[in-house]
Amino acid sequence: MPLNRLNSFEPGLVQDRLAGLGYGSVTALLLNGALGLFAATPKNVAPDPEDPDIANMVKLENAIKIIFALSISLCVALCIYTTTTFTLITIYARTALGMGLQSEAAAFFENVQYYRKTGFHSFLGAIFTFKLGVVLSIILRYDMQDRLRWVVAAPALVVGLIGYHHTRNMMRLASSLLYSKTKED
Repeated sequence: MPLNRLNSFEPGLVQDRLAGLGYGSVTALLLNGALGLFAATPKNVAPDPEDPDIANMVKLENAIKIIFALSISLCVALCIYTTTTFTLITIYARTALGMGLQSEAAAFFENVQYYRKTGFHSFLGAIFTFKLGVVLSIILRYDMQDRLRWVVAAPALVVGLIGYHHTRNMMRLASSLLYSKTKED
């Protein structure tokens, strides 16, 4: 039941809705992981070599470094947005409740629906870019001529892709089972 349809204050429902805003906490942890991963991964772009035999490998290595840096910088930006969004929503909703402004808290929660949705999408983007960064970091930690780096990165890539597929399936289920009924009520 949407908060703005409550006839009387139901603290359990409001607390459940506020607890659902835990994306900010999870994303703050993800942010820490992304910054640590960025610091620990070699990312300096190498100059083009004179030796044509390794020129393509160096170009590939440089491309991986650039994609890694972009992935982690995007992850950090998405984490900051998600954490800030859900933290502010939680603070303002709890402040209103603490002041005894239950209907205003419910109205606030409903009126920030757009920000909750973009915050959630930002959360998903942060997870995706972090997973990509992990795979690329594994690759970059091995010498570019060492084929083992592709073998070691493969499980992380496979699990990441399976996780992405499962996440999309869960979102489809939630959309069809939960949110379609909310719109009908």
